[in-house]
Amino acid sequence: MQPKITLTIDDQKIAVRPGTTVLQAAEQLGLQIPTFCHHNRLVPVGACRMCLVEIERMRGLQTACSTQVREGMVVRTDTPEVLKARRQNLEFLLLHHPLDCPVCDKGGECELQDRVFEWGPGKSRFIEKKRHKAKAYPLSEHIILDQERCVLCRRCVRFMQEWAGDPQIDFFERGARTLVDVFPGQPFDSLFAGNTIDLCPVGALTSRVFRFQARVWETDRVPSICIACGVGCNITLDVKNNKLRRIVPRLNREVNDQWMCDRGRFDHSFVKRQNRIETPLVRRNGTLEPATWDEALSLVSQRLADIAQTHGPDSIGGIGSAWVTNEANYLFQKLFRSTVGTNNIDYPGRMPDTARPVGAMADLHRADSVFLLGLDLLKSGPLIEMFLRRIAIMYNVKIIVAHPQEVPLTRFGLRLPYRPGTAKILCQGVARAIVDTTLAKYPADRQKEWETWAKTITVEQAAEVTGVSVTAIRQAAWILTEDRYGITVHSTDEGRGPQGEANLEALRRMTAMAGSHGPFYIAERASTVGAMDMGIAPHRLPGPTRLDDAESQRRLAQAWAIKETALPTQPGLSEKEMLKPDALKALYIMGACQRPPGETASRALEALDLLVVQDIFLTETARLADVVLPATSFAELDGTYTNLKGRVQRVHRALRPLGESRPDWKILAELGRRMAAGEKQKAHWTYTDPAAIMDEIARVVPAYGEISYAMLGESGKPRAGE
Repeated sequence: MQPKITLTIDDQKIAVRPGTTVLQAAEQLGLQIPTFCHHNRLVPVGACRMCLVEIERMRGLQTACSTQVREGMVVRTDTPEVLKARRQNLEFLLLHHPLDCPVCDKGGECELQDRVFEWGPGKSRFIEKKRHKAKAYPLSEHIILDQERCVLCRRCVRFMQEWAGDPQIDFFERGARTLVDVFPGQPFDSLFAGNTIDLCPVGALTSRVFRFQARVWETDRVPSICIACGVGCNITLDVKNNKLRRIVPRLNREVNDQWMCDRGRFDHSFVKRQNRIETPLVRRNGTLEPATWDEALSLVSQRLADIAQTHGPDSIGGIGSAWVTNEANYLFQKLFRSTVGTNNIDYPGRMPDTARPVGAMADLHRADSVFLLGLDLLKSGPLIEMFLRRIAIMYNVKIIVAHPQEVPLTRFGLRLPYRPGTAKILCQGVARAIVDTTLAKYPADRQKEWETWAKTITVEQAAEVTGVSVTAIRQAAWILTEDRYGITVHSTDEGRGPQGEANLEALRRMTAMAGSHGPFYIAERASTVGAMDMGIAPHRLPGPTRLDDAESQRRLAQAWAIKETALPTQPGLSEKEMLKPDALKALYIMGACQRPPGETASRALEALDLLVVQDIFLTETARLADVVLPATSFAELDGTYTNLKGRVQRVHRALRPLGESRPDWKILAELGRRMAAGEKQKAHWTYTDPAAIMDEIARVVPAYGEISYAMLGESGKPRAGE
């Protein structure tokens, strides 16, 4: 480690690391130096000239944001010359800036406004007519541009180049005519474009969704997380008059840093959509009609009990969801295992049993190369893709994208376009190419086995089967073996079922032989990992542990006030098996079927004696149901989600529930109380809030043993072992 550099700023000495800028050193001392163009996640450019300071033995004023410290440097940030320069710079910025603060959506968050109050002149000497540019025209579907307000800081342009990898906006013209805009005839459609709104220090870039909805000081700002994918970005919900007005990212360097994708930022209309279910529905004479909660829950509990008694517990199944909270999924499997007596429990997109969640963002920043198998991260984990783009652009990290289609990330690295169904052969072909380099690494007890396995195919044969060129396969092998810290990741699809396990085993061997880390799993949904942890699987108890695990059975029996022998021990049906005709007599679906069921599934659902759907919308599946139970959205409840890295994070209630809708956990708790066999068991279904459910989860799931609402805070906590 290099020795620190000592300097003096405003008569205060400080020692900092080499490469630190004067601005960063001043911030460590708690000294405020105003700036517009600087942002701690962007490369310094020294464009706005607001951060000028005096440095001894240097002619003129210097930009603090782009000047690196030197040993013995003496800096002054508050001399008359510095203060005069700041006032003049602010006066210059206001010469042609429209003073439309009363109608500007940036009011209350405008850095120019704040700097003028702190450092600027009390009045302007400018009396001439202001220069005009284009005002309030749609830059994209979600963003409005007002060129008159722009201070030419380049933050938006730099973000799109350095982070998003989509250089869709830039500066045009020169001198007084300089303006920011999209390229002629080109769209501003990057999935990360909304971050430029947050970066803009003035009201030049504003949200079309939030525009004129509220002033920021009028809103209640509620911390939460985004559930649009498995990343779990930390966000803030801005609420006014019980309406969700805006979603903005919240800083958490372990998850999303301070960014989010446009899908999570703008696609929140479902929370306030008019066609949400507001009251329970019960089918009478072939038609779904409104009912009371007592009527609906009594019907469900009685019918489930009757079917279990007549046809046996295994004639009933439950499909949970990777979109609901941990607490809801935990109670869902508890309901089926402790009251119904079946392991017919599953959820769509269940993660492979042997999958390992990807580590923290720091792992990606350490990587020299990243190998992705079967992943389109722009769909399954946009923020992960953005971080990969960043390290490819800024640090020359090598990205290898193995995918049958040309996904967006292929622009930033090597593409291996294998034919569908040939992922195993591709991994084996790369492994053979690694062996050919003589740089292969093996576990001590597996060298002969793995080398023989790799040599059962030639690179040329792998190329013929997969459709990937010999050159590309060998290039991938060289990249993986040359780099010091490589990572491999895979998708759900390439790891599911018998073929998926074969794919994963081939990927594991290839990864180990290259000396890389992994393979890791990218979960596509908000609580794919959490649902598995909670036991939403036909062959796994909460943990997840085996059905016959004696210690898990003991913990669950004690927590649920039942005998250990009462727990079902035979593996249940998977989601696909439950949706086959004649597989079940009753099915309970919680927040799982957002898409219309296929022909086979529709026939199976129509033939059921009882179909219960718990959801926020009257989906195509819900239209087939005998009972529909209205649930609340993520903005209307408290709970936790476990993201793709195994980090447990909270959502906080920001809105009052719509109509008579209830949180999933509360519906299940009441249903469990009604179906419990005795008073002792009923008492174990009396939860005052979701925090009490998490306390029970902590007692029965070792990985969550240290998790509680009190210690999660606003940043969450990794489960044990992560």
